[in-house]
Amino acid sequence: MIELRCAPADGRPTLVRIGSGILGDGVLAAAGQRFPGRRTFVVADRSVSAATGCVGAAAGHAGATILVDGGEPLKSFGGVEDLLRRLVRAGADRSSVLVAVGGGSVGDAVGLAAALLLRGVELVLAPTTLLAMVDSSVGGKTAINLPEGKNLVGAYWPASEVWIDPGFLATLPENEWRSGLGEVLKVAIGLDAELFEHCERHAESLLARDVDATTTAITRSIAAKISVVESDPLETGPRRLLNLGHTLGHALEIASDFSIPHGIAVARGLHHAIDVATTAGKLAAADAQRIRKLLASFGFEPAPLTGRQALLQLVERDKKVVGGQLHAVLPTGIGSSATFRMTPAAFLSPR
Repeated sequence: MIELRCAPADGRPTLVRIGSGILGDGVLAAAGQRFPGRRTFVVADRSVSAATGCVGAAAGHAGATILVDGGEPLKSFGGVEDLLRRLVRAGADRSSVLVAVGGGSVGDAVGLAAALLLRGVELVLAPTTLLAMVDSSVGGKTAINLPEGKNLVGAYWPASEVWIDPGFLATLPENEWRSGLGEVLKVAIGLDAELFEHCERHAESLLARDVDATTTAITRSIAAKISVVESDPLETGPRRLLNLGHTLGHALEIASDFSIPHGIAVARGLHHAIDVATTAGKLAAADAQRIRKLLASFGFEPAPLTGRQALLQLVERDKKVVGGQLHAVLPTGIGSSATFRMTPAAFLSPR
């Protein structure tokens, strides 16, 4: 088992435990072992609840299981209110622990509920998708959506522990697997040259869900994110680099009514960021070619943008727009990126 720790100077630490089979006895059993004597409320996506050991009883577990439907509708005021009311009716108190089991939408909604319930209770994340493992499991961001944009309402509420079992990924639908790979490539392109090279060498293994190659990719992705989060827990500077590909990616998600999975939208956003960076002279042509080749090896090809006016309105409401200027994250090399200020219109139409 691999253990990583995220410990921002002014924030709560997070222990990340990674290993195939570490949740082989089920999440309920893990909760009983890690939090003996405390009431743990396991909030699980009903589609994975049986496979992850969230139903029935387990020795040492004192608490309840609440099943929810994962997906973007859960990330709403109504979804979080319903969850909070169910927790209160089930007897949650300030000493309780909430364990979120599922993809990123479950982690986001349960995380925000943990931040709000009784002004804050302990949170544990057990992500079951590659996307959630590498993207939202560390860093404390919780959020819900508004009709006007994605993740516009939220709070920073780091999990005390994250339990990552790559064994859960064997049955992940192919579209969700590719979505997670999009986020892995974001980290590789923008933050970690060694992860970039790992993805180049092991593209076929990663596409085939090889456990060793996948565990390495997950571990390096999280380690890179920890380094950034520890230096900038509230995203006032370097942490913005984690948004590479996300400005356009979020706009594409919303414009498609979330029919485009997050990581696939981010991959399209990465291609666009390459366009912007090369046009602005921030990325060498050779590096741009190598990055595009890596994206293509995972099946992510560039696509023409349609509905630019609608996308522009969404980009203008992006969280990284301050005073009319977008803090755009662009690749500057293999495993490196930086932020550049420009208008949303200039970002969306670099040529």
